[in-house]
Amino acid sequence: MNKLVGVGLVGLGAVALGGPYISGTQAESQYHQAIESLNAQSGVVAISEGYEKGYFGADSVTLIKLDGGELDDDLPQEIRFKTHFSHGIYSVNALSHLLFDDETTAEIKEVLGDAPPLEIVTTVNIFGDASVVAVTPKVDYTDPEGGDKVSISVLEMTVDVPSDHKQVTANIDWPGMTMTGEGGEEVMIGQFTMTQTGSQLTDYLWASDMTLSLDTVSGVEAGQRFDLKNLKMSSVTAEAEKGRIDSGFEMSIDSVKLNEEEFKNQKLVFSLKDLAIVEFDALMETFDKLEETSQIADPQQQAMAQMEQFAKVGQDVTALFNKGLKIDISELFVSTPKGDVNGMLHIEQPESDVTVNAGPGALLQTTKGQLSLTVPALLLESGGPEMLQQLEGLLAQSLIVKEGEVYKTEATLESMIINVNGIEMPLPPLM
Repeated sequence: MNKLVGVGLVGLGAVALGGPYISGTQAESQYHQAIESLNAQSGVVAISEGYEKGYFGADSVTLIKLDGGELDDDLPQEIRFKTHFSHGIYSVNALSHLLFDDETTAEIKEVLGDAPPLEIVTTVNIFGDASVVAVTPKVDYTDPEGGDKVSISVLEMTVDVPSDHKQVTANIDWPGMTMTGEGGEEVMIGQFTMTQTGSQLTDYLWASDMTLSLDTVSGVEAGQRFDLKNLKMSSVTAEAEKGRIDSGFEMSIDSVKLNEEEFKNQKLVFSLKDLAIVEFDALMETFDKLEETSQIADPQQQAMAQMEQFAKVGQDVTALFNKGLKIDISELFVSTPKGDVNGMLHIEQPESDVTVNAGPGALLQTTKGQLSLTVPALLLESGGPEMLQQLEGLLAQSLIVKEGEVYKTEATLESMIINVNGIEMPLPPLM
């Protein structure tokens, strides 16, 4: 969310305080401030390649470089925006388009005609409230050589950022797409919608509320068919009490079908409670410093810096868990043609006065946990020779037991003792 708003402000818009001259001056100032803000984000480098300002408007070219280590090799690692700013009396409007080389531009024009592949409009009013709207064009294209067809609906994404940044809202609405191949291959994605609101609590934590839905995904290839129906996801992260965060996530799928085999009513409910904000931020900051060590040219200095930060990670993890937290998978349910899968997991780390220097091992003395998992026997036993061999090994160690038509695992953790299906196993001591 933070990076999305930053990119919107860099390539696209700024603050207006009144009058074309004043709004233009503020727009230019905010443009360069947004570039500085983006450069403070890990994995992103923003470069202004030009900003030509007039009285009623301005034009800029901005280069965004993304860390290739975080992206698929097929995705672009550099993005250029060309933006025209209009300096109004009460607001600034910015219209941005992607810039490509001549070869790519020609290829895109073959598919889209004169429509731009992405258009972004940013409006910032006199009070500093910003709105970013990104729109992709409708695509109806047939490959003249192979006969493959692509039909993609208009995708619209909006981000509203109030001047006080207290409640950022993002929405995505996309009716979907279809692709068909000359050999009978087909991919179809149905209606996709997402709404998320958020307010930044710290540099690393946002309070947020998100809902997402995807009607259908289906595909046919080499005679095999896949169908997914009605995927829904929701999450809520909020400050539960001063200095603590609660976060919950829920996902459900009505049906997943592979040819004639159907898996219905998948559901996962996860929650993280009582996360200490200050200690979590400290851990995230250490991870950032660890990532920065990759920029050290001297190998010996880099190794020493990395060892120092790895040690700090251990201390920060201990400090975080010392403050206590709870992790729950309260519901895991999958209905299959061979029976139902059910599971739950609970891990509780109470607040402790153990010193950070005591190390993570000391925390396990107070950690409590509970696990329950039930899987249909037919589902596991139909997995082939390798699955059966693994199954026999788990049965021999009593890590799973068979009761009637299901395999079960019941496990608890308390006082450094794991009890699995009635058999106690002490945890090895950790330094």
